[in-house]
Amino acid sequence: MEGGIRDWVEERWRELGVREHSLFMIGCWAIWEHRNKVIFDAKEVDPMVVIRRVGDVVAEIEGTEYEVRRERRRRDDERRSEDEGGWRPAPSGCVKIKVDAGVKEGEGVSLGLVCRDDRGAVLWGISIVQDQVWEPHVAEAVAALEGVKEALRLGHRDIVIESDCAQVVEALKKKQTGRSSFMLVIDEILSLSVSFSSVVWSFSSRVNKSVAHALAHIFPRISGRTEWLCALPPAANDAVLFDISLL
Repeated sequence: MEGGIRDWVEERWRELGVREHSLFMIGCWAIWEHRNKVIFDAKEVDPMVVIRRVGDVVAEIEGTEYEVRRERRRRDDERRSEDEGGWRPAPSGCVKIKVDAGVKEGEGVSLGLVCRDDRGAVLWGISIVQDQVWEPHVAEAVAALEGVKEALRLGHRDIVIESDCAQVVEALKKKQTGRSSFMLVIDEILSLSVSFSSVVWSFSSRVNKSVAHALAHIFPRISGRTEWLCALPPAANDAVLFDISLL
């Protein structure tokens, strides 16, 4: 053969795809592994065992790679959604409650909550202003607690609670416990959450462009609790229109 066997193998190798390369390399490894069993352990090896071994390893690798690719695509989609600053509706049959908190030295804390259905329609909104001295992450946790309480009071069964505080979302997802003020709020949220059919804790880095943010920083600040059903104040309605424009 002109060029010799090496040239022929190299030419054929370039014609193969990634999967065929994997099969070849894993096949060589499996043959070597079973060859050692024959030589060193004096064990007879059925060739079909070697073939099945190669198939099992390839299937495992391909399955793992598929899961890795799927997870990577999911994370990329989430990042694109956040980068675009767009609101995404809740899954069918669920309501999404976006929560936000603002802490101003000398003025206390303000909380904003807005609930929307799976089509994006606003169901209710709440603004709470209190003369409290809380750390920002505690205020964010209290906002989530208020969202859960209101959802329970109004009879929502399947909810998504969305916050821009990663510490709150992480604590809820991991069901963390502790004795700090923050952890006591988390514990109360988790205790109430068992009353729902389903609860999803969601992080969004773009809550600061949301309706909840507008309600948490509404001006003028009115101490106490202010509630809206279906209709929201003008500043929050502007945020609703912004969300819809990005869908």
